[in-house]
Amino acid sequence: MTVIIDIDIDDADIKDRLRRLQKAGRSLRPAFQSIGEELLISTRARFRAMQDPEGRPWKPLSPRYKARKKKNKDRILILNGHLVGTLAYQARATELLFGTPRIYGAVHQFGARKGQFGKDKRGRPIPWGDIPARAFLGISKGDKAVILSILERHLRR
Repeated sequence: MTVIIDIDIDDADIKDRLRRLQKAGRSLRPAFQSIGEELLISTRARFRAMQDPEGRPWKPLSPRYKARKKKNKDRILILNGHLVGTLAYQARATELLFGTPRIYGAVHQFGARKGQFGKDKRGRPIPWGDIPARAFLGISKGDKAVILSILERHLRR
């Protein structure tokens, strides 16, 4: 099962360049492929820096969770590396899809309150405690500059 989180890019400069590419009769897919590769690089860097697209540090791990955590105790959003390891993109003719197929990616992106998803078969809340939002998906100012550069390069071809 894949969860889709739609983060629409509401940026006039990017939209303008995409429209210009379409008007020129060019496929958007090659540009989206280049953008997807760059987003992989920048999003993986966010995991290393433990910060959101705006450069704000992620909320620290709770002392209770940190005490339970067996590996990567000082790394936020990394236990075995599955979330960052499954980041991927699909470049299509009209859109770029970017994210992870891990369902818990949405919980980490937006956060969740204790018990928000009900109870397990033993009656314990899911999740068992509050999980703060730690956004890893999105477009930073640096990403925007790279995207605009990629689109300009494709327009000049």
